[in-house]
Amino acid sequence: LRNSRLHQRERRLFGTSSNAVGMSSSGQSPSGANNKRRLVLVGGGHAHVQVIKALNYASRPKNMHVTLIDLSITPSYSGMVPGAVAGLYRPEETLLELKPLAKWGRIDFVHDRVVDIDVNEKRIKLAGEHQQDHQEIPFDAVSIDIGSASRGLTEVPGAQENTIPTRPISDLVKRMETETKMLKEKQTRQDEPQNVRVVVVGGGAAGIELSMGTWGRWTPIVGSDNIQVTLLDAGDELVPNESNANREALKKCLQERGISVLHSVKVERVEKDCLVLQSGERIAFTHCLWATGAASHPLATCLQQHGLSTTEHGWIRVNQYLQSLSHPCVFAAGDCSSIEIPGGRSPPKAGVFAVRAGPILIENLTRYLEHHDGHQSSPTLKPYVPQQDFLKLLVCGDGKGLGFRFGIPIYGKWVFQLKDAIDRSFVDLFKEENLPELKEGEPYDTSQYDAARERPPPMDPSKAAALLQRSDDDVDFHDAWNVLRDMAQDDEYQSAVLKHIPAYGSEKETTMA
Repeated sequence: LRNSRLHQRERRLFGTSSNAVGMSSSGQSPSGANNKRRLVLVGGGHAHVQVIKALNYASRPKNMHVTLIDLSITPSYSGMVPGAVAGLYRPEETLLELKPLAKWGRIDFVHDRVVDIDVNEKRIKLAGEHQQDHQEIPFDAVSIDIGSASRGLTEVPGAQENTIPTRPISDLVKRMETETKMLKEKQTRQDEPQNVRVVVVGGGAAGIELSMGTWGRWTPIVGSDNIQVTLLDAGDELVPNESNANREALKKCLQERGISVLHSVKVERVEKDCLVLQSGERIAFTHCLWATGAASHPLATCLQQHGLSTTEHGWIRVNQYLQSLSHPCVFAAGDCSSIEIPGGRSPPKAGVFAVRAGPILIENLTRYLEHHDGHQSSPTLKPYVPQQDFLKLLVCGDGKGLGFRFGIPIYGKWVFQLKDAIDRSFVDLFKEENLPELKEGEPYDTSQYDAARERPPPMDPSKAAALLQRSDDDVDFHDAWNVLRDMAQDDEYQSAVLKHIPAYGSEKETTMA
């Protein structure tokens, strides 16, 4: 019965008999007149949505069949989640619509949960939660973009039951909407104002943005005198890898919003309305958000059991081509992977690296499937070269943003407008109404959200420096964005602008001392 269901599944997917597409015990594809190359994308993350769009039926090789598997039909785009928590976006504005995108590209979409990937036999086992015939799916190449889990959520007693975790991020958005609605309803029923005590566990970018987001969302509901937000950080200082100027700017943002920060603290357990620290201290809360950073996805354990090379923390080890170090048929991108680059170090867990990996992944998956049949030598793949630095933008919860670039802080309403423009530009690339009419033979569409557009000549360095230091509402973010891009592309111009910024000069003096 199991084999019968699998054969039916293969015939429906690949339009041929199971003998034509079945796998040998060695995991190699058999030769034949109708030898489809089967690419399976596990997860609809930042990199994979680009793969889906590029590998549409009109552009991909005719012998390539693409299948997407994801438990969510409409995952939230992580870049917009802090804004949604702050109430600056409606939940639906954050969504990436996978099903219409896959349908447009004639890519088979399987709405299910992957429970195992046998990278040796080249088969993916599904939970069968939505369609019972989805038992196993064979592949010639698999690409994994499944994100990560919340660190410590299942290990710290009471955390899973008594906190609001950041992952899955779609669930976070829904949970915050529910909590906000309950606060409003409770406020209308009470004569006395309710006291809200929010504790955010985790001092990384997610925890910082969530602390400011909940403050911005709930302060208008209960009043500034009735809300207390505390951010717990395991380290000695926030954003330790940033410049002193950036750290001071962040401290100022948090202080202006009345957000307290406790450093060098670790949670022992979580009770219904109280955190118990390892020091024995107890911190009461009405709401606790668990934003401890990234831990490997539970699927990593299964992959390790099959011999796939992973780091000690469970990240899939890939080379500069985004290809597994142990199994060439496996590719990975985003938070679930650790990129090992000769002479370099793996980039941090940040969405920008998954976005930039998209075009490289598209090229290398195609080259691998076109040239590799289990006997030929490895194809020439394109290396991924991650950028050394990137523009970091934080949502401050009240329509303003804080950014870090070139060692200097930028702040104001215009910074949030810049972040909003970047995030919307990315999401808009995949909206159903924006998808073009396809024509056979068109090249892959690997366009990026910040694709080069004609820009005016670089602004005078002194004026550019003055613009970046402004925080008033009259700043046009387009002008500031042009300055930042000009600085990124021209080292001499970058130095000329930074020379006029006191914060950068002070930073250099401190470093030299």
